[in-house]
Amino acid sequence: MNKIFFNSNKFIFAIILFMVPVSQASIDIYSPSMPHIVNGLNTTESKVQLTISLFLLSLGVGQYLYGAISDSIGRKKSLLIGMFLFTISSLACYYSTNIEILILARFFQGLGAASIAVLSKAVSVDLYDGIALMKASAWVGLIWGVAPIVAPVIGGYLDEFGGWRLSFLVLAIYGFISCLFIILFMPETNKKFQKFNFNYILKTSFIILKNKDFMGSTLIIATTNLGLFVFTLMAPFLIQNILGKSQIFFGYMALVIGSIYILGAFLSNYAIRNFESDKIINLVSKMLLLIGIIMVFVSFLFPKSIWVLMLTSSLFAFSSGFLYPFLVGRMFAPFQNIAGMVSANYGIVSYTFSGIISIVISCLKITSLIEISYAYCLVGIITYLSMRFMFKFSFK
Repeated sequence: MNKIFFNSNKFIFAIILFMVPVSQASIDIYSPSMPHIVNGLNTTESKVQLTISLFLLSLGVGQYLYGAISDSIGRKKSLLIGMFLFTISSLACYYSTNIEILILARFFQGLGAASIAVLSKAVSVDLYDGIALMKASAWVGLIWGVAPIVAPVIGGYLDEFGGWRLSFLVLAIYGFISCLFIILFMPETNKKFQKFNFNYILKTSFIILKNKDFMGSTLIIATTNLGLFVFTLMAPFLIQNILGKSQIFFGYMALVIGSIYILGAFLSNYAIRNFESDKIINLVSKMLLLIGIIMVFVSFLFPKSIWVLMLTSSLFAFSSGFLYPFLVGRMFAPFQNIAGMVSANYGIVSYTFSGIISIVISCLKITSLIEISYAYCLVGIITYLSMRFMFKFSFK
């Protein structure tokens, strides 16, 4: 009976869900500490923000690599390699003595975290299909949203009582436990191994990338997720440096945003059964564009309003969680037999895009809510254009 349980799809999926928060936790757990890292390493805000931007870039590149090799060497080996790298690089972050070492360690930490970011989707496709896959994707999105809720609050207290380095030690322990779970309990889920062929990978990637459903879905996910990253990148400096609140206060503000994200992911389970996905994607994309534009005007009237910040951030977070299952189902539908490659291309497009845009955003010197409103408006514009591209201007 125990052997049957440990090899059941539900148990395997539970292991995956345990590791899903890794990529988000690696961003959000130390976000309350970012102003203190500036002082601790004698550096600048923009350089500390680069620790997130380069993490996102390597997260994207890494997903392409893991997705490609997981179809040939298996999900288990690929995931173990990634989580081991994540554990070692988290320790390197903990021992960093200057901002350059921290940025480099964060780059490799992103490469490690990429394994679960991409393979959570691939393993879901290995285990489920159809409506069951959409429900599994909703659970992945739901658990992914746990990190923005829990990590900043934990990070705020860790910084308060042990300094900013302690957060990275916690991540290293998390990675080590994940490695043990993979070694001891996780079987191989890939039943259709593909021989590794570089030319095949490039050819398959081209086929995937030119599919409008894949590209449109990926860009919408990337931009709505970027709305979450805007809060992580910019809000700590507004809330702590300008408004004079503590890192623990910021942690609880991030908890609210994460809770709204989870609410969106939870409600999507019901919307999947009752509404057409195309109409939902179209409507929410238009709403985000409108919200972004309105925030720019409102921010000039209330440049230091935490209420405007939280309302806008909450709306973007809700939309991100709500749209995710609709878009993942649409993304994978034409490519069920090459889930690893689809996940790989999703990762490199989505997170590389987010990383590049976040580097641009980090150039903004945060003096008020106005700079943050520009970032949210940009997210709304790109989301809307991505939707129009995906539907080929079919909506009037």
